[in-house]
Amino acid sequence: MSQTSERHTDILNGYKAGGSRFNDWSREKLGDFTLTDWSWGRIKLRWDIDDRFIMPDGVMFGGHIASVADHVAGLTAMTVLADNRERFRTSRLETNYFRPLTAPLAMIEGRVTNASSTLIHVEADFLNADEKLAVRIYAVQVRRMAG
Repeated sequence: MSQTSERHTDILNGYKAGGSRFNDWSREKLGDFTLTDWSWGRIKLRWDIDDRFIMPDGVMFGGHIASVADHVAGLTAMTVLADNRERFRTSRLETNYFRPLTAPLAMIEGRVTNASSTLIHVEADFLNADEKLAVRIYAVQVRRMAG
């Protein structure tokens, strides 16, 4: 098994600790996330859902969930980047809805299903407060080198 690069380890550990610029950005744009655990090819997040993203009928807007899915796919892909210069961009994102997501929270588990030299395939499950599968995403991230 490879190791996550120093740069990406620092980003993920900073996100887990809270207070990083990535936490600030995600809290403002997407919601309140806590990275509870991560390892090579895996992440676990807690998403405390607030009223900003709930429609009048009490459920979360699907487009917002898709935005969060892209964020989750990126964090998961980051776990397998072995070179500090590596970056990635989403080339495909599929979001499958099984049941509505509502407040107060969702638990998210992301996993890399394949990492080649050019592509990183990610799946993630969003479980509702009753621990039932609400959403499953599939994403492909394209690797690239910075600079």
